[in-house]
Amino acid sequence: MRFDLESLKIFIAVVEEGSLAKGSLRQHLVASAVSKRMSDLESDVGTPLLYRHCRGVSATPAGEALYHHAKKLVEHLRTIAGELDEYSQGIRGHARIHVNLSAMVQYLPKDLESFLQSNGQIKIDLMEQTSDQVVRAVAIGSTDIGICSETIQIGELSSHRYKTDVLVVIVPQQHELAQRSKVSFSETLEFDYIGLQPGSSIHKLCKEAADACGHEFKVRIQASSFEGVRNMVSAGLGIGVLPLASVEPYRFNSLLSTLELDEPWSVRHLQIIVRDLDSLPAPSRLLFEHLTAAAASVGEPSPLAMA
Repeated sequence: MRFDLESLKIFIAVVEEGSLAKGSLRQHLVASAVSKRMSDLESDVGTPLLYRHCRGVSATPAGEALYHHAKKLVEHLRTIAGELDEYSQGIRGHARIHVNLSAMVQYLPKDLESFLQSNGQIKIDLMEQTSDQVVRAVAIGSTDIGICSETIQIGELSSHRYKTDVLVVIVPQQHELAQRSKVSFSETLEFDYIGLQPGSSIHKLCKEAADACGHEFKVRIQASSFEGVRNMVSAGLGIGVLPLASVEPYRFNSLLSTLELDEPWSVRHLQIIVRDLDSLPAPSRLLFEHLTAAAASVGEPSPLAMA
């Protein structure tokens, strides 16, 4: 079975507009030509693709299936055309990378800046996701490189150490824990938390630690960013657990107190993951080598020095 790309584009337009006439206007064609294209397409596939009624048209089950596949195909071809056009303008390729929030906020800006200084013709396609989503994206090939927590199971993917960070507890300045320099996680569980979204590695660590203590991890407000957690804690709405590096610039303001988290899991490692190092596209291989070199040049983080 062979598909004509132009016919697929017309079919997509007709389904999305719900009308042969509106589809023809969108594609700048006469209605009779669009009707003929749709009839020929149905003849080629051997089954009706459109229900035709007085109000317009709608996709049959077979038409729905074709629509979804055709939509992905056309978008993929558009992406290919765009990337090839960038090559003609001097860009040497794309490096695709999905990372968790900790890597995005704390480490990647500096590492990507130094990478682009010597690889300015490579375009970086970067997306922030939860650690679970990062692993799935690498596994199915949606991205070439991932950065996530080492606590996440990665199956048969290849893992390489990236950076290490330290988790701390932040509380409002007037909180009853504010004068403490160190606290165990179990001591915090009587209080409401400002938590990150489920699927994030920090949320998972806290939930698992609470379960191990036989206590509920009480998330009063769920935030999608470190800044959101800090702001909610500063407003006195709860306490939070965040990486020290994301709190460091705010440690000595009048609204927050930072406490060392006295737990072995408070020191956590981030990992770079790939499916197969040898099959990485050249631009992504260059980025991978840069990130692993940057990781090798950094030692373990210093413990929290409380004022």
